Amino acid sequence: MNEREISINKIAQGLIPLEQGMEWFQSSDEETRTEIMKTLDLCIYQSHPSKEDIEKGIVASGLKNTYSPCILIRVKPFNEVRRKVLRMSGIDQIRSFKLFVNVFSVADESRRKEQCESGCTHDWHNL
Repeated sequence: MNEREISINKIAQGLIPLEQGMEWFQSSDEETRTEIMKTLDLCIYQSHPSKEDIEKGIVASGLKNTYSPCILIRVKPFNEVRRKVLRMSGIDQIRSFKLFVNVFSVADESRRKEQCESGCTHDWHNL
C-alpha cells in the first residue's frame, strides 16, 4: 500500500479523525486532490458498497441530500456515476471526498463483518 492508501484507510477506520483528513485533502494542490480521489475511488470499488452502504454513507457524511455528489450516487448505479463524481471540482470535489470516505467506511465495515470476522490478511484491515 502506498501512503495515500494508508491515509485513506486510516481516515475511513477512524484512526485519523475525519476533520484531519478533510484538512489534508483541502490543503493539497489540485493534482494531488485528483490523485487522492482516484485512490479513494479504487478503495471504494474494492469494498463493493451495497445500496444500503451508500445510503448509510450519505447519512454518515452529514451532507445534504441535495448536494450534487449525493444525488448522483443515489439515483444511478454507483459504478456508472463514480467517474462523474471524480471529475467534480471546487466545493463539490470537497463534498465528494467527504462522501466517498464515508461510503468507503461503511462498506469496508460491512465487508469486515461479512468476510473478515475471524481475521484476515488484508493489509488495510491491520493498520
